[in-house]
Amino acid sequence: RRALEGEGFELAFQPIVAVAGGEESQYQALLRLRDENGELHPAGRIIPLAERADLIVDIDRWVIQTALKAITRREQDGRRIRLFVTQAGTSLASTGQADWLREVMAQAPVGHGSLVVDIRLDDALMNAEVVRRFCESVSGSGVQFCLSQFHIGTDGASLMEALPLSYVKLAPKYLAAGVTQAMRDELKVLIDQAHRRNVQVIGHRVEDAQAAATLWMSGIDFIQGNLVQQVGSELDFDFQSAVL
Repeated sequence: RRALEGEGFELAFQPIVAVAGGEESQYQALLRLRDENGELHPAGRIIPLAERADLIVDIDRWVIQTALKAITRREQDGRRIRLFVTQAGTSLASTGQADWLREVMAQAPVGHGSLVVDIRLDDALMNAEVVRRFCESVSGSGVQFCLSQFHIGTDGASLMEALPLSYVKLAPKYLAAGVTQAMRDELKVLIDQAHRRNVQVIGHRVEDAQAAATLWMSGIDFIQGNLVQQVGSELDFDFQSAVL
């Protein structure tokens, strides 16, 4: 509550880099809370507390507004940027949230696709119809959507068909050490299915070259993780010179 009322929250950023190269600048925006002692706390520690305190909608709105300010500053300097922002299923299901986001996007002078709402697969599965209505309601406002922690099975494939997705982020199991041939085959099937629907695939939390090589051979589109660059406070990654 003190962070929302003051200056306690901030965003950190990690680049999402195209495997095939390119100049497109895009980052994952990551929520952080700086406490009275100056220590930074990650979103994984903040969000469960926020949900129990019924503050998650307010925090998610702060994230979107702060991301849009960062996008606006860059675009005013003539530099396009895309930011991915995670939103909780609770926020998407909140009454009036779609109307609020459409209004915010109408007031923000940002390009189409500059903001990507990142939705966790489990949240989408729990509230599939609510999430679908939310996405369809705001998709015309220039927002794009990403489904994270995605994997074959459960009802992931049906969600990919039902939602207006532009991206999916892979589940951690595809990046684990010692991935089996069966898992690599499954990964290729997943990527092929996504590409047939014009959905691009992001390898998330890529930490080592072996995992990156597996993803590259499977036809991945983008890589995000400490192998590329650690999370930081600046939007200064050199996408043009990045070679994976």
